[in-house]
Amino acid sequence: MTIWAFNKVDKVAERKLVYKSIKSGKSRFGWSQQDEHNLKLKDNWSDWHSRQLFLLQVNPGDWIVHINTPNWGECTAVQVLSKYDFDDGLQCSWGPDFRHFFDVDVNTIIEFDRRDKNVLPSVNLNPRQRYHRIYAVDDFLKSIDNLKNNTVSLNDGESKEEYHLKDKTDKYLTEISHLIHEMHKSKNLERFLAKVFRKIPGVIDVNENGFGWGTDYGADLIVTMSTSLGNLVFENKIIVQIKSFEGTHHDLDAVEQVKTGIEKYAGTAGMIITTAIKSEELESKVQESSEKTGLPIDLLASDDVAKFVIKHAPELLFKLDGIS
Repeated sequence: MTIWAFNKVDKVAERKLVYKSIKSGKSRFGWSQQDEHNLKLKDNWSDWHSRQLFLLQVNPGDWIVHINTPNWGECTAVQVLSKYDFDDGLQCSWGPDFRHFFDVDVNTIIEFDRRDKNVLPSVNLNPRQRYHRIYAVDDFLKSIDNLKNNTVSLNDGESKEEYHLKDKTDKYLTEISHLIHEMHKSKNLERFLAKVFRKIPGVIDVNENGFGWGTDYGADLIVTMSTSLGNLVFENKIIVQIKSFEGTHHDLDAVEQVKTGIEKYAGTAGMIITTAIKSEELESKVQESSEKTGLPIDLLASDDVAKFVIKHAPELLFKLDGIS
């Protein structure tokens, strides 16, 4: 699949004619006033023809984006149904023109602002010469889907460039969580996450409870945090249960273990951290247990683990030497 961008027609009246033609099922390109401009007449190709020969490369299934059409700053995109053809064209103020055409699927027509937040910045819609190719095909198709569903919602102060960068890097979170699991089996994951908790502002103690003799009573880590309100200082004790799992986490033992740890160590909150993908039953069980105990119990699973480490201890994941 190739994405083609046709620049606007200079004269407004003719631009409207081209737009009307698209809506009727024919995408058109100019520089085609005379019969001899027909690219299907291969024996008569000239320098004039050479400037239009790219049109023979347009295939069914490709997309054409008419930039600044119907109005400046707007685009009309449509999917191609046929290969190149030539007809009587449009009656312009200077005579017949736009005789190069392609049948297009009117059901795929989508009109949008050239700078719409749903359009990925990698999709080049800046008008150049008479035409250019958009090489970021996957990003173009994602942009079309975004536009149809109005997918993108920006936070206050967030640019569309920032949004789409985050969206693209988000796919790496699963891989990072998998690598954390792969590199830290069993107790090693507990040691690793203990280091992360110690980097969090307000954490005053991390007890690696799972490394003593005997049972840990459901608490792999006991994390104590201090918060203050005026002259008052409050301490919260978070009971953390850690599971180095793969695939989807269906096992509910971790929830019961956290409840046990909260009771045993007088915890004020609980947290389950799993490198696996959370299942619906696990999420429901955590919520149910939180409501029963009257205490917050949080669940970090899969991508959340990567986000947690990146936020609080990125140096444990990346070589940041030399960066101040």
